[in-house]
Amino acid sequence: MQKVVKFLNHYDPSWFALNYSIKATISILICGFAGNFFGGFLGMVYAANSSMIIFFLASLDGSTKIKIYYFLLYIILGIFAILFVSTIFKFSWLFCFFTLIWMIFVGFSTLFNQNLNKILTIVNATGLLTIIASNQSSWNLANSLESFIAGSIIAIAFRLTRFGTYGKFTKKSCTMVLDDLINMSQNISDKEFLNLAKQCDEHINEIKKVFTHKSSTIKDARLIIHHSRAIFYLYKLEDIYHLLVAMQRYFKSIKNPNLLNALNSEITNNLIQLKNIFIDKNSILKIDALKLARQSDYEIFKASLEVLYSKFELIKDGGEDKIALEFKEKKSLKKAIKDITLHNPIVQNSLRLAIGVSIAIIIASFGDVHNGVWIAIGVISMSKDSSYMTKITGIANIKGALIGITLAFVLIHIVVNENLFALFCVVCIFLAFYFKNFPPAYAMAAFMCAFTMVYSLILGNAISVVYIRIIDILIGFILSFVAAFILFRHTNEIKLSNSYINLLPKFKNLSNSVIQGRFSIEQNAISNSLTNYHNTITQSDRNKELKRYLEIYKNLHDISSLLSNLKVYTDSLKQSNKLITTKDALNSDINIISTRFEMIEKRVNKLPYYSYDNMEDRILSQDIKIKFLLLEIAKRQDRIIAQSDLLIR
Repeated sequence: MQKVVKFLNHYDPSWFALNYSIKATISILICGFAGNFFGGFLGMVYAANSSMIIFFLASLDGSTKIKIYYFLLYIILGIFAILFVSTIFKFSWLFCFFTLIWMIFVGFSTLFNQNLNKILTIVNATGLLTIIASNQSSWNLANSLESFIAGSIIAIAFRLTRFGTYGKFTKKSCTMVLDDLINMSQNISDKEFLNLAKQCDEHINEIKKVFTHKSSTIKDARLIIHHSRAIFYLYKLEDIYHLLVAMQRYFKSIKNPNLLNALNSEITNNLIQLKNIFIDKNSILKIDALKLARQSDYEIFKASLEVLYSKFELIKDGGEDKIALEFKEKKSLKKAIKDITLHNPIVQNSLRLAIGVSIAIIIASFGDVHNGVWIAIGVISMSKDSSYMTKITGIANIKGALIGITLAFVLIHIVVNENLFALFCVVCIFLAFYFKNFPPAYAMAAFMCAFTMVYSLILGNAISVVYIRIIDILIGFILSFVAAFILFRHTNEIKLSNSYINLLPKFKNLSNSVIQGRFSIEQNAISNSLTNYHNTITQSDRNKELKRYLEIYKNLHDISSLLSNLKVYTDSLKQSNKLITTKDALNSDINIISTRFEMIEKRVNKLPYYSYDNMEDRILSQDIKIKFLLLEIAKRQDRIIAQSDLLIR
């Protein structure tokens, strides 16, 4: 049991998936009842289907108002799909041609607007359902439209409802860490300080776990609000934690109780003021005691205080939207059209998906309509947003599907009571959402188990039909998987991405070792990895992007040299005892550079990250040469960020 709990906590450390799954399951049940009221059995299927795809939809970007507009677009396009798809389907070849053009357009829409692509993708599910439903004798156009609209409105309302928000999680977690820091500050001269520091460190590490898995990115934007801002606050509060630990020795060694008491009181007050950010109040920071310290002779202590107070200001600024938390390259329509080439992975994936679905529709048009449509469902379910992800997750998805189907068949034959079986179906629907962001095999096993059981419940005793539909979906899986290998295959894509990902932590370690650590060992590791990365680039079949890949390599190589120069210079300052007063500021600056590498890695892995809009304003070191080297490193990091969309997983 402990292993199960540990496994669940590993992928859902703050119960985001649990909350989301409960909300999705409740929505599907309510939509199903509403659909049954408006349109009977097929109405229930339409309404439940809308709820399911709305909750499987990845989060839309933008404000609530913008999301409502896109959801309204989904309803409008869904209505058109129900009205016209069944009619156009009767024209066989014309419908196949229409499907090919439509699927290509859906894929290409990613180049223009990702929100639009997400909406068009879920409209496909409504169109496929209409092809199946319209071939039933009981299908009624008016009832289907009413059920679809009712189910969509209910599901959208649930999707946008705050049952438990990431904003609340951010407020709760940051307030908890600030309470720890306040206790540390109040007891900075006492024996209790070390225990309080240990407790704070544990809390920070627990919260960090939330951001190390994609469970922090799967939910609707109402459940996860400003995750980049949340991680920004967490890392800045961690900086304050380390500074308080480092400064404790000064509060014990300096013999000026009046100054220390004034500083201790002001630091504590400022930490309390920072809590106001998370309860929607203004925070007013004071620097009176800092001004007194500036007039003293404690040079090293003054330097540390300057760094600490700068962190206070930085967090306050972050709360007032003065931090650029995400780096997004804006594309004009002209640029997006220019990107439509066979070398573009998005275009490749669009064509691959379009061809796969078109083959399935040809089968549906000239063979068995149900076989073809269910094969198309398999193709769409299996296809990912890149050939890389399709290849990586393909076998795992097929394994998961087989496991899920096997488990469902066992339950179908064992559980004979209809009410109990319906309860098991609800549980499986819940698990399909809950495991959505777990490893692919688990996610697909849960989905296919739920799908098989629900389909069996709908068909009653026609279990043989269930077998046929599942086989159709598996054919679609295989068709999509084979297409990923045959069409536009780039074998070095995985190597390029892996080589890049492996480099980033090494650069973080190299940055950290500038002041303390085994710099030469870290540099040797970087040198070997850079050579391997360069070889992978030059041997790559991605000729069109070769210049961009080499640009990333060049900037990484430059950063390695700049860090080496920084190390040599700081060592010379150490020998002349000139580093003492600037050490804390340099530590802070190095930490920013190091954290930026971590954020680049998070961005590539599609995890929450943040970045600064103006590094020059963030550098605390006053030494001209140190500042120059740090800014040169930051410039090259910016260039790497601008190019790293090539390697996003």
